[in-house]
Amino acid sequence: MLSVISAEAMKFTRHRATWGLVWIWPIGIILIGLIAIGVGLANPEGGGEAEATAAGWIASNVGFWQTPGHAFGRYLIGAFVAVVFAGEYGWNTWKLIVPHRARTTLLAAKYVVAVLLVFAGFALAALLFNAVGVTEDVLTGDPIPSGISVGAVAQAHALGALAALVPIVLTVGYVSLAAILTRSTVAALVIGLIYTTLEQVFRGLAPMFEPYAPALVHSVYRVAPGYHLANIHQWITQGTIFEMPFAAGPISTQPGTSFAIVGAWTLLVIGLTFWAFRRQDIN
Repeated sequence: MLSVISAEAMKFTRHRATWGLVWIWPIGIILIGLIAIGVGLANPEGGGEAEATAAGWIASNVGFWQTPGHAFGRYLIGAFVAVVFAGEYGWNTWKLIVPHRARTTLLAAKYVVAVLLVFAGFALAALLFNAVGVTEDVLTGDPIPSGISVGAVAQAHALGALAALVPIVLTVGYVSLAAILTRSTVAALVIGLIYTTLEQVFRGLAPMFEPYAPALVHSVYRVAPGYHLANIHQWITQGTIFEMPFAAGPISTQPGTSFAIVGAWTLLVIGLTFWAFRRQDIN
C-alpha cells in the first residue's frame, strides 16, 4: 500500500495540474499579499483599520480556511480530483497498472494522495495568509491588538483546518465517483461544477422555493449536505448552530446530526466509487 501511495504522490506532485489547481492557492496568496503590502506602503494614510479585538484579528487572519467550503474553492478541488481519478482513462494507463495491484489498493492510494495534496495546498495558503497579514500590519504601522498569543492563533488554525477538511473530503468523494463512472476528466469536472453550484444555490435560496412545495423543500434541505456543511463549519469555528430562516420557522440541527448526514453522503459516494471501479472492464 505504501509503495502505491508513494507512486501516486510522485506522479501528482510533479503534475502540472497540481501547480495550477493546488499550489495556486499559496502562490496566489504570496502575489496578492505583496500587492497589498505595496499598496499599503504607497498609501500609508489610506489603509483599513485593524480589528478592534484580539479575537476579531485572529478570525480575520485565519479566515482563508473558509475557502474550501465556498463554491470557487470546491470548483478547483473538483477539477484536481477529476484529473487524479479520470486521468488514467485518458492516458490509457489503467490497463498497465490494474493487473499488478488490487483495484481497492489503487483507488485508496488515489484518495489518500488527492486529500493530502489538496489539504496541504490550503494549509500552506492559510499559514501564508496569516503571515502576510502580520507582515502588512507591521510594515504599514497598523496596530495589532493586545492579548494575541501563539496558542490562540494555533487553535484557530486547527479549528479552521478541521472545518475545511469536511467539504474537502466530500468534494473528493462525489467528483471521484463522477470520474470513475464517466471515465472522462471533462465530464467529471462538469458534473462537479453543476453539483457544487446547485448545492450552494439551493442552500441559499431554499426559502424562496418554500411557498411552492414546503414539505419537499424542508425535506431536501434537511437531507442534502449543503446546510449541514455550513452547520458543521459554524459549530467548529464559532461554537454555535447555524439556523436557516424559513417562513414556517428556522431550520436548525444539532452538530452530531450534521456530522452523521455529511458522513453518510461521503461514505456513500466513496463506497459507490470502489464498487463501480471493481466491476469495470478496464480493457
